[in-house]
Amino acid sequence: MSKKPIISEVVRPFVFTKDPLIMDLLQSFAKRSEQGIKEHKITMEGAEKPLEKWIDDVIEELYDACVYLEKVKRILKTLNIKK
Repeated sequence: MSKKPIISEVVRPFVFTKDPLIMDLLQSFAKRSEQGIKEHKITMEGAEKPLEKWIDDVIEELYDACVYLEKVKRILKTLNIKK
């Protein structure tokens, strides 16, 4: 059974803020979402898996985030940038 992306019929207004950092993040979210839909052929809204699997996925992502932060910390240390 092939899953099709679920497209919500709710009309959502375009989000705008005067903060360029937030606008960049929103753009990144949208781009990542489109890549995920293309790769997995389903939206996050339509994705289904056991709750425990969602939790495991978050834990794995947080492990990665810790590794990335430690790497940045070490780079800053080698550049003698104060905390």
